[in-house]
Amino acid sequence: MPILEQQIPEYLHQTLGVRTHAIAWDGASRLPAFLTARYRFALMDLEGRELLLMVDEDHDPEPPATVRKHAEQVRAKWSGPVVYVRDRVTAYNRKRLIEQRVPFIVPGNQMYLPELGLDLREYFRTPPPSKRKFRPATQAVLIHVLLNRKEDGPTASELAPVLGYTTMTLSRAFDELESVELATSGASGRERVLRFHDHGRETWERAQPWLIDPVKSRHFVAIRPQGLQAGQEALARYTMLAEPRVPVLAIGHKQWLAFAKELPTATLHDRDSANCEVEVWKYEPREYELSGIVDPLSLYLSVRKSRDERVEQALDVLMEQVRW
Repeated sequence: MPILEQQIPEYLHQTLGVRTHAIAWDGASRLPAFLTARYRFALMDLEGRELLLMVDEDHDPEPPATVRKHAEQVRAKWSGPVVYVRDRVTAYNRKRLIEQRVPFIVPGNQMYLPELGLDLREYFRTPPPSKRKFRPATQAVLIHVLLNRKEDGPTASELAPVLGYTTMTLSRAFDELESVELATSGASGRERVLRFHDHGRETWERAQPWLIDPVKSRHFVAIRPQGLQAGQEALARYTMLAEPRVPVLAIGHKQWLAFAKELPTATLHDRDSANCEVEVWKYEPREYELSGIVDPLSLYLSVRKSRDERVEQALDVLMEQVRW
């Protein structure tokens, strides 16, 4: 029997104290060829409830939204729970699988079986959700450092001209990052140097409970201001998502106040009549690698609440493109 199908009964016995075993599912022949080419299928009885394991050993994982669609296609031929199985899943993808309500087992690490009331996590624990969220300056520091990682950590005086904050504000941002144990700071001469505990992606995943939507407000306008492409328009530039009918731009709060004062009649209440949607951000929107487009991490945070399946898939692609 393949190794993953052997590991799962051992893992369930260690965590739940139950004994079970997996056997090949003879219904796989009724599935589309692309599914049987990608996955192995096995049946397992868990305390009287039959589960169908959808085992993925491909080198490159599918985006969680795609896994959900595959599981739905399997359920057309199987009436019980379909459980995605993989030997290794990143913390980011585990979070997305849970958001997609996809049952899964990662032997030795985690199982998520919502229909059975199980969500057991042994490794890669994330901090518990907190009502406290980062200040905009703190998030701006975090994202800038994650996307511009250097061997030596940044100092407040280095970040001040780049991010447009005072060294006092940046010092408070350093304090906040330390308070949630994402980073430490130490003295280097007269300067305070910020150093993160983990590599880029690990820091990003651990920071999730404290991250905020960068968008303060949205407005529909008749005249397009200067700004960076944002929202689904920016997501379309990073991925293959179709562009929205109304372009989306991100600008800072001060720029919006100046625009609204100079052109008080430009703001509309009707999306259909607008020439542009303006997102006013809580911190200054900045480009990263694509000219004229907001950075991918802030973009993810501004769009992640969408329930559009196409957008969810594009977000998965976006995050896989980030160079940590």
